This record gives sequence, C-alpha cells and structure tokens, in this order.
Amino acid sequence: MCRPHLLIPQLPNFPGKNWTTMEVTRKPDGPLESKLSHEPLPAVRMTWHPKTIDLLSLEKVKQHRSGVHEVLYSGLPAICKIACFGWQIPRIEHETYTYSAVEEYRQPPDPVIAPAFLGHVTENGRVIGMLLEKLKGDSASTDDLPACTKALGNFHLMNTVHGDVNRYNFIIDRSKEPVHVRLVDYEHAEPYEESKAPEELQSLLLELAETTGRGGSVVIVGSS
Repeated sequence: MCRPHLLIPQLPNFPGKNWTTMEVTRKPDGPLESKLSHEPLPAVRMTWHPKTIDLLSLEKVKQHRSGVHEVLYSGLPAICKIACFGWQIPRIEHETYTYSAVEEYRQPPDPVIAPAFLGHVTENGRVIGMLLEKLKGDSASTDDLPACTKALGNFHLMNTVHGDVNRYNFIIDRSKEPVHVRLVDYEHAEPYEESKAPEELQSLLLELAETTGRGGSVVIVGSS
C-alpha cells in the first residue's frame, strides 16, 4: 500500500487464466507462495440508474481521498467515488441507495438538492462506485445559515436525514439570487426520524462556524 515499487517485484507472476483474487503468503524460510480464488468479487447491487460507466474510460484529474477522484466525463469535470476494497462496498451501496431515494421523493417543482447522479461506475462489468456531477460553488459559512436551514429542511422532506452536516457538505452557488444550496456526501444518511431531524437542524449553526477543516477534502498531490 505505501511502498508498491518495493512490493510488486516480489510478487509471483500472475497466471494467464481466469481468477479473481490471489492470496500471497511467505513461508518461514522466505519464499512466497500464492493461492488463487475464483469466487466472485463483491459488487454494488443497488443499481437504479440506467447509465453505467467503465472506470478505465474516466480520465483522472486529481485525488481528493482514497476512492474519491475528480475525473473528466464527456469533457466535463465529475466526481468518481469507488470501493477500493470489498469491505467498502456496503458504504457505496448505502450512498447509492440514498441518491435513488432523494431522486424518488423529489417532485419536478422541488428545488434540486443533490448533485446529479451520472451513472454507476463499473470494473469488468462489476459495479463498484458512482459518478456524480462536480458542483461549482463555495463551502457554507454562518452567513449562509438561513439558506442552509431551508435546504436541509427540504432534504428532510425527502424522508432522509443527512447525518453529516459539516460546512463542506453544503455547496453554495452564489451566482444565483437567491443563492442555490446543494448537499453532498450521503455516506451517513439515514431514513427520516422525528427525533433526529430537529437535532440536525439545531447543530447547523455550530457546524457552519467550524474552522478546523473537519470534513473538507484533502487533495493528494502527485497521485495517479
């Protein structure tokens, strides 16, 4: 993970036949040995959008964190979120479901709350992530409290509690009047509960006043 240029030369040659995973172990006397598996790799099963996009067709622009990249899609910037390991599949599955729920509850006259869901991201036909519209705008501040409160209230009307209302998850488009607010990152979203929604609204002022950078993206320079 941290020194691939040292690890990869030591790995056994990959066999020229179909397999899904290779377990590599080192014997007590030093040599490496490997065992192949043909078990299907885990995949996101909540596939509601008609579009699928091959991961290798996306040109990476920069990495925000593990499994989250800014990419180019049809010439426009987008956000690609994938599961790098099997244990991350449930997280992607949950967020994929939340986007479908928000889409289902929103009626045509309602304001657009979420970034556009552009499609399911695949690897060899297996769904491992999602592609989202990259929003333009600023992170929210305390000056945006009324607009963020209204946006979060509209989100609750879609039968969902966001679960992580830090200031970086509110994207403010100031080119419009009134300003347009959208919410991102639904990893911690939950079905609406009468007790949790007011708590989330009450926490909003402190979250918008937070200045430590908690919840913000960390761009990894020099990644490929």
